[in-house]
Amino acid sequence: TFTVGAAGSFTVTATGYPKPTITESGALPAGVTFADNGNGTATLAGTPAAGTGGAYSLTITANNGVSPDATQDFTLTVQERPAIASAGAAAFTVGTAGTFTVTTSGYPNPALTQSGALPAGVTFTDNGNGTATVAGTPAAGAGDVYALNITAANGLSPNATQLFALT
Repeated sequence: TFTVGAAGSFTVTATGYPKPTITESGALPAGVTFADNGNGTATLAGTPAAGTGGAYSLTITANNGVSPDATQDFTLTVQERPAIASAGAAAFTVGTAGTFTVTTSGYPNPALTQSGALPAGVTFTDNGNGTATVAGTPAAGAGDVYALNITAANGLSPNATQLFALT
């Protein structure tokens, strides 16, 4: 497991005689490289770039000219701190259904919470996939500006917060 913006390193070791060369196939995140060290080991190393959070499926192969080659499926997980990507304001109309989607980035997908009063008839729902929905029909007499604090958390510090105005 690597983290966006932080240097990481992992050593792959293979056995056999003569010493095998080691290769990998599959996409690596920007900022991370794979190098055969020429001594039966290889190094997966680097600093994953912003926006590269996710799980990367790789296949590592060791070959020393004696069949069969050794292969291993490998998953490189790149964690990324949460960020809120959507606008910080939305406007609904009393008596009319409205909806707004809060979007985030980060890996794993952030959970979203909200604090602050919502108008009667409007709810905030974490969709469990890095998004949340503000939706509903504001009740009569609910016209106002509602200040909400939205937090996105995925276990990596710091959490992302956004002051959100629902008019």
